[in-house]
Amino acid sequence: MAEHRLRLSDGADILLRRTGNPEGPRLLVSHGTGFAVDGFARMWQPLAATCDLVLFDLRGHGRNGAVAPQSVDAERLMRDMAEIVTACHEHFGARPCFGLFHSISALMALRLESVSPGSFAGLVLIEPPATPPAGDPRFDAFEEGRMALASRSARRQARFGAVAELAGKFTARGPFRFFEPGAAEELAAAMLVPDGEGWKLACPPEVEAACFARNLDDGLRRRLKDIGCPVLMLVGREDLAIDSTPACIALHLARLGGFDLLELADATHMLPLERPRAIARATLGFLGLHAVA
Repeated sequence: MAEHRLRLSDGADILLRRTGNPEGPRLLVSHGTGFAVDGFARMWQPLAATCDLVLFDLRGHGRNGAVAPQSVDAERLMRDMAEIVTACHEHFGARPCFGLFHSISALMALRLESVSPGSFAGLVLIEPPATPPAGDPRFDAFEEGRMALASRSARRQARFGAVAELAGKFTARGPFRFFEPGAAEELAAAMLVPDGEGWKLACPPEVEAACFARNLDDGLRRRLKDIGCPVLMLVGREDLAIDSTPACIALHLARLGGFDLLELADATHMLPLERPRAIARATLGFLGLHAVA
């Protein structure tokens, strides 16, 4: 696996890791707030035989260095994505970039493509949580949920005696009931780093909280018409009955943008750990339609 440590324009670092088939279509892969891309391996590993994969964690997450919470906001995250795409061209060879992104990384990519059309050759997006504009009927409920997530994240337990302790927090909770066997342990291992006495979250609670607290509307819906590449939106059907969930927001974005849409049964916002092989199959089908040999 080839690695490149990218120094972003504000001094933060992002580790880019290239693996898979160098002759295949290039596919960038990342994750949602608080997680790490290695925790989603069962989603991207089936793509390695076909795709030239570039894996990366968000700033302050996973294998990356620490960042100040105040460095995390919507504009900075979008800029990160732009600099990552440029770095891929410069260090791994210039070629069209596709993306497979979950949650906040999906939103980063969609925002970038809307202000710089053609940044991507195509996007497979899993429930980007785009804050509705004020006055939208979904605004109040979404805002309440967003700020509740920020508050809970700020109070999150940061240190653990063992990986199994964090994994148990996933397996013991109803919202994670659709996880595949072993997925909770893989996710927990990717989210933690040793601290000499035990384990700590790679993404500190205050950084995770900032991702939620500063995910403000930036006019994305007005720019959806400017998207310059094909988009496939994936949503978990279990959350569609609850108004203003990321699934409902993603469904609305797909309709506004005219994107292809795929609903997956027995799945929530945690699709990469619930239906990873279905995501891989959908991604391969999408690439088969849109990737140029």
